[in-house]
Amino acid sequence: MPADLVLLPGLNNTAAVFDEVTAALPDGIRGHGVDLPALETVEELADHVLREAPERFWLGGFSFGGYVAMAMLERAPERVQGIALICSGPAADTPAQVAKRHEAIAGARQGNYVETAAASTAPFHPDSLARPELLGRRRAIVQAYGAPRYVAHCSACIARPDRTALLDGSRPTLLVTTTHDKVVAPAILERLAAAVPGSRLETLAGAGHLLPMEQPAALAKVLARWIADGGAS
Repeated sequence: MPADLVLLPGLNNTAAVFDEVTAALPDGIRGHGVDLPALETVEELADHVLREAPERFWLGGFSFGGYVAMAMLERAPERVQGIALICSGPAADTPAQVAKRHEAIAGARQGNYVETAAASTAPFHPDSLARPELLGRRRAIVQAYGAPRYVAHCSACIARPDRTALLDGSRPTLLVTTTHDKVVAPAILERLAAAVPGSRLETLAGAGHLLPMEQPAALAKVLARWIADGGAS
């Protein structure tokens, strides 16, 4: 019976961020990229995804999607076969991050969201900046995502609690980082892997923070191997 893998996108991303990842998954895994609507708490978003998700599933959260994934794990642990945090973590925002999010919300409300988000180079590996087709797809996703969703999701980031304690080794846990992530530092995932019993850490080259678009085949391979191994470290 095929395994179901639910994939949750990050800030500035629709489910389209996973299009090439799900296309690269083997036949034994059904990938479900999920759009996250403009809801202002990760708990509301978790409930939204759980209403439509398969009864039992493997769960992957990219960046902001990882925060929603942690809320899903808290609400329905019996349904989650394993959890993968992709360039993400379970902790709450720091005061400095909260301040930056308030600034970003104010900017988005002033009407500069699409230009600011699409122009940012922070999510990318340096080599990706020479890939016009990737930058074009990124801009299209930002436009489809839109300012109202960005404001709602920034608010959800600010309000979320620390859920680190949920990663207690009681279920398969995969932590995926990259060599050039400037948004969620690789060291954060490395420390988390050392603290979570039985977890698996994968570090992928050739990508920055936007791993699902920069190296989709490599990410699909890591996820498929993890599921095929039953989540064993």
